[in-house]
Amino acid sequence: MLLVSNIASSMNHGGFVQSSYNKDNDADAVAYNSSKRKNGKFVTLDFQKKKKTSVPRLTLKVRQSAVRSENDSEEALSEVLEDFKMLEFKDVKGFEDFSITIDGMPIDAELPNGVRNKYYRLCCSQNAFLHENLIRGMNHKLIAGVISETVNIADAIKVSVLATPRVEFANWDKTLLAFEHLGMNVEFLRVRLRRIVSIAYETDGASETRRYLKYRTEHSEADDEIKNMETKLEELKEACNGFGAYLESLKSKAENYQVMLQKEVAAPW
Repeated sequence: MLLVSNIASSMNHGGFVQSSYNKDNDADAVAYNSSKRKNGKFVTLDFQKKKKTSVPRLTLKVRQSAVRSENDSEEALSEVLEDFKMLEFKDVKGFEDFSITIDGMPIDAELPNGVRNKYYRLCCSQNAFLHENLIRGMNHKLIAGVISETVNIADAIKVSVLATPRVEFANWDKTLLAFEHLGMNVEFLRVRLRRIVSIAYETDGASETRRYLKYRTEHSEADDEIKNMETKLEELKEACNGFGAYLESLKSKAENYQVMLQKEVAAPW
């Protein structure tokens, strides 16, 4: 019995030692796993976890800040675009409200007041700004020249007649076509030109009408020349009459001197 008790006691003591050894090994393993060597120093696992979790949070904050910055930029851009938004023609109540604005900048000072007034009436005829679709970024002086020449061509169309040379109509149309490629709304002027050219050169009787106008002009010029010649002839007649009276006054004196000369010639030696 004593031997059995000693063996049991030794087994229990050995088991206790083994258990303690296992617990110490487990603790060391936990301590080892919970720390890592970095540059010769141990860094705890908790610190590593905090570091890993802090990086995504920082990234999230940066992303949120970037999104807010992008939103703010878009809002600022929208405000700028709103400031540069072109006034709609329906909002123009009269010439006093009319302003030629390009890319948010008025260029009224580039044009004489008379040209602006005529251009305003052209815009009223179409109920729109004729320049609103011009290519962005064009030089303002170039745009002012386009508007001014558009007004000049419109005036020329208004005073054109059947005798206007066809080449003039063609040149106006070429110029307007170039302006149209730049975005200028001048199609209505080109339509009017095509109608005028059709009437003046393509309809029946157009050639006879132009011939009549040509001959009428030549006849008028000839009649004016005749009148001018008649006026000059009357002036010459008056001058001739005055010169004749002067000749008569000299005639008597000349005759007297001639008589005296003859007497002297015929006198005896």
